[in-house]
This record gives sequence, C-alpha cells and structure tokens, in this order.
Amino acid sequence: MLATSKAMVVLTAIAIVAGTVALSLRVVAQETAQDQAVQDQVKEKLQKISDALKLTDDQKAKLKPILQDEVKQMKAVRDDSSLTVEQQRAKLIEIHEKTQPKVNAVLTPEQQEQWKKMKQEAME
Repeated sequence: MLATSKAMVVLTAIAIVAGTVALSLRVVAQETAQDQAVQDQVKEKLQKISDALKLTDDQKAKLKPILQDEVKQMKAVRDDSSLTVEQQRAKLIEIHEKTQPKVNAVLTPEQQEQWKKMKQEAME
C-alpha cells in the first residue's frame, strides 16, 4: 500500500513537471513568434527608409537598433489593454517623437530633409 502511494506521488509530480515544461515551451514559442514579427517589422521599415534615402551600410547598422527599440515599445503599447485608444495614441506619438532625433543623428542633412518631406507627405 505504501509503495502504491509513493508511486502515485511520483507519477503526479512527473505529470506536473511535464505540464509545466509543455506550458513553458508554448510560451517560448509564442515569444519567439512575436520576436520574429518585431524583427520582420524592423526589417521592412529599415528597407523602406533605406530605399528612399539611399542609406549606407553603416547608417543601416546604426538605425537597426533604434528602430528595434521603437517597434518593441510601440508593440508593448498596442498590447497594453489597460490603455484607452487615446492613451495608446498619445504614447505612440511620444515614442515616435523620442525616436526621431536618434534617427536624424544618423542621417545626413540632405537625408533629414528628404525624410521630413516623406513624413509630411504621408500625413497628407
């Protein structure tokens, strides 16, 4: 009888561990997919900017982490269900405004002018 109780405890513990591992793997897979989505968005954004402004490889390398940070912050705001639409909009604008000086620091004066024009045209 005692051996059966020990066996049940061991089997229960194994089942709990297996369930925890499965849940952890699912969470990691979801995070990996989300990270891939962020990376894809950064790649697309960087490509658009690069094509329009004829960025050098050095400029692309400097802009990538800036854009990654911006996209991650924006994703976090969009995923925050506690914020109203107005609060999300305000935070997204704030993130974008804080990112722009960093982007401009990488661009030449000519590229900055072109970038400014492109953003204005997009808003019209």
